[in-house]
Parts: sequence; structure tokens; C-alpha cells
Amino acid sequence: MKYRFIEEYRETYKIKNMCEVLKVSRSGYYAWKTRQPSTRQKDNEELLGHIREVHTQSRRLYGSPRIAAELNEQGLRCGKNRVAWIMKEHSI
Repeated sequence: MKYRFIEEYRETYKIKNMCEVLKVSRSGYYAWKTRQPSTRQKDNEELLGHIREVHTQSRRLYGSPRIAAELNEQGLRCGKNRVAWIMKEHSI
């Protein structure tokens, strides 16, 4: 979360100063910035496409429990809490 903040405001403030205020190392920030996405992140991105598809097909009526049930019927294993988290993260 701190690294995202630094990334968002790096044009406004110096990275060095933000790292000092947030008590994180600059090397940690740069390591985070160049890190490859995890398997879980990749899976969530793929799942996001399926969530959007089901949500659109339901005329934006289905919430996370129904979307999770629909995805499970399609053979994609996921829980309602994971679907809810992904929907919240992407403002669906």
C-alpha cells in the first residue's frame, strides 16, 4: 500500500522524502516496482475478465455470491469472498 502511494505521487514529491516519511527503504520500493506479478495476481486478472462477463450478462444485477456460483458452474473454482474482493478492487 505504501509503495502504491509512492508510485502515485512520485511526480509530485521526491521518492527519497516519501520513503523517509513512510519509513520504507528506497531499495524496497524499487524492488517492488520491478517485481513480476505473482501467480495469484495473474489468476485474479484472468478471473476479472470472467467476472465482468457474468456481471454484464446479468445486466449488472448479480453480486459476488451469484457470480461465484455461476463461475463454479462453468468450472472456474473461486469463492464469493474472492469475487467480492476482485470486484471491489476494480470498482465493479
